[in-house]
Amino acid sequence: MVAVVLDGVTMRYPEDTAVEELHLSVDDGEAVVLLGPSGSGKTTVLRLLAGLDSPTAGSILFDGQPVNDVKPAQRNVAMVFQDEVLYPMNVGANIGFPLISKRLPEAEITARVQAEAKVLGLDRVLGRPVQTLAAGHRHLVQLARAMVRAPDLFLIDEPLGRLDPAMRRQLRTELRLIQQGYGVTAIYATHDQEDAMALADRLVIMDEGQIRQIGTGVDVYRRPADLSVAGFVGSPPMAILRGTGTASGVAIDELVLPGPPVVPDEVMVGVRSEDWRLSSEGIPASVTRIENLGSHRLAGVETIAGTATVRLGDEIAGVGDEVRLVPTRYHLFDAATGRSVYHSDPE
Repeated sequence: MVAVVLDGVTMRYPEDTAVEELHLSVDDGEAVVLLGPSGSGKTTVLRLLAGLDSPTAGSILFDGQPVNDVKPAQRNVAMVFQDEVLYPMNVGANIGFPLISKRLPEAEITARVQAEAKVLGLDRVLGRPVQTLAAGHRHLVQLARAMVRAPDLFLIDEPLGRLDPAMRRQLRTELRLIQQGYGVTAIYATHDQEDAMALADRLVIMDEGQIRQIGTGVDVYRRPADLSVAGFVGSPPMAILRGTGTASGVAIDELVLPGPPVVPDEVMVGVRSEDWRLSSEGIPASVTRIENLGSHRLAGVETIAGTATVRLGDEIAGVGDEVRLVPTRYHLFDAATGRSVYHSDPE
């Protein structure tokens, strides 16, 4: 397997900069997910690691050795693209294609193909044309073809993007088991938070070609580094309300929240939907919508400081209710820079 380092990696095109000054270390055998919206630079990073593109600046290192000038075929990297890339042949031939290209002995190819097919539950369909398979199984064929190479580095772009929910859950589990079982270093790119949380040892949150935060799923959810992370990670998104810095904390309407010793004059207050409670002395809010999701209900509310989504039980009856809300956990961001300045929960 391989440890990967991006040292100041930048990729510029004539019309824009795809990624800029990226610094990232991925340990041998670690699973890292690049998470961010479309256009954030995730796929560009994968292409740079695979050798399909060359960085404009900076170095890419595998096990401490620069690979900027190493050709893709010599990097022992397997990449599964977002778009389906399969050959018009049967499942077994698709899986074994990288080995056939290397002209390995037929007995070795057969053994390795059967082994990978069994791991992914494809051993019963090896003779079937790939076009006769369901989308989920075709995706498995691509994964098996990548893993049969025994790569040092496994790259997947939007690994589960086109699958139905049941198949997504199944494949998430299988991908994680495969990655851990082989001990292969894996880097995934996705915009789907649920997939990212399930697959990653660590998340790398990207936006506008830059890394905004690196950490575990719990880290980035509970302690977002800036407003872009706070607004992207979480479903529903974190509410961002306008606040004013005071000598005693942060004021939102009549409510004053404790903060750090020095508070910016203009503050944005982030609160997740599950971190609100009703209180007679809270922020006045008017309920504008109700979503019944079975296990819980979400109430959309309007306050003088902005809109929020509140996860509550049966305390809110319906649209038009007037309530008062207090956050049990909150996050403060400098309105000028967007950077976090305080999290109300301790480390």
